[in-house]
Amino acid sequence: MKHLIYIIIILFSIQTNGQNSTEKKQFRIDLLTLEKNTKDTLISSIVEVFSGEKRIETSISDFDGISIFFLNSKDIINNKIRLKIHGLKCSVFEKEYELTDDLNTEIHLEYGESEYTNRNQLSEMRKKLDIKLKMFECQVIEPEIIYIDKN
Repeated sequence: MKHLIYIIIILFSIQTNGQNSTEKKQFRIDLLTLEKNTKDTLISSIVEVFSGEKRIETSISDFDGISIFFLNSKDIINNKIRLKIHGLKCSVFEKEYELTDDLNTEIHLEYGESEYTNRNQLSEMRKKLDIKLKMFECQVIEPEIIYIDKN
């Protein structure tokens, strides 16, 4: 019984880090692609994300020039990623970022030499860069109808 009290004290004083990890499991990446000089929104920009020498994610910007995606922290080497962005009529953009938290940034591409000059080439560019279409499941939620009795 005397040893039981010591064991209980030791058990309660041990710090358990397994469930209280401060390491992020996923990073949210929000990118807005704009042309550097005109500030035009660049739709259908193809985003490739690399960490080390491995490509870990791809995305295509929407009609507002926005790309949103999530990166698994296990795929990120030394907290660094490199973005490679192919924008319409723009030179290929490459930049390295250090990830310590979510990334929300504007990417300023410059019009210049590019093999991606027309939005009709998107399918061809996807094939060339081996970018798979992402499938999302949609769910319809029926609205709840509430009847109010006015009597």
